Amino acid sequence: MNLIPVALWGGVVGLDAASFPQVMVSRPLVAATVTGLLAGRPEDGLLLGVILEAFALLVLPVGAARYPEAGTAAVAATGAYLAAAPTGLDAALLLAATAFALAWERVGGLSVHVQRRLNERLVVGWSESRRRPDRELERRHLSAMTLDYLRGAVVAASGAWLGALALRWLAPRWDLDAVSPVGVLVVASAAVLGAVLQLFGGWGERRLAFLLGILCGFTLLLLR
Repeated sequence: MNLIPVALWGGVVGLDAASFPQVMVSRPLVAATVTGLLAGRPEDGLLLGVILEAFALLVLPVGAARYPEAGTAAVAATGAYLAAAPTGLDAALLLAATAFALAWERVGGLSVHVQRRLNERLVVGWSESRRRPDRELERRHLSAMTLDYLRGAVVAASGAWLGALALRWLAPRWDLDAVSPVGVLVVASAAVLGAVLQLFGGWGERRLAFLLGILCGFTLLLLR
């Protein structure tokens, strides 16, 4: 997969997470699906995005808390999977790409922390006594946003490149049937979604929505 669109889209995803415009394109479901769309394989991107979204629901990015960055990791993992996997579902590589994404989220989170330190440097020496403090404030704000875009682009592109190398190395060495990786992903996703249910009022308040979601999911599987 071409890393240029991965980098460009990764920058947008990284920027959306906090800086601008916060329209939810940094959610793994959207980030991975668009990455697949850019490569001409939106179904594969959507599948990986659904799995990573389930894990990301547990993360609440509140205030200045340090947390894994799921969006850029989803872009990186999807790019890596599409570069390493043939057209069509490869369950073993899908499991490996999911594991890589969860690990790469930590790298993205670390980059966010470094970005915050750089933002602190941008405001050092700030003084409203300048001749045009409004222009100076705008300049520094745009500088921080530019750095955030570049950070997201680098995290996504480097992750896609490293992930593709890892998956290509692993593919001929990891001899798994199609059932085992799918089973692991289903069980892990179900466990995470069960934990997330508590964040939305628990089973007592959300059982109808939860059951309807399961019914819709099974319906889609049967139609496929």
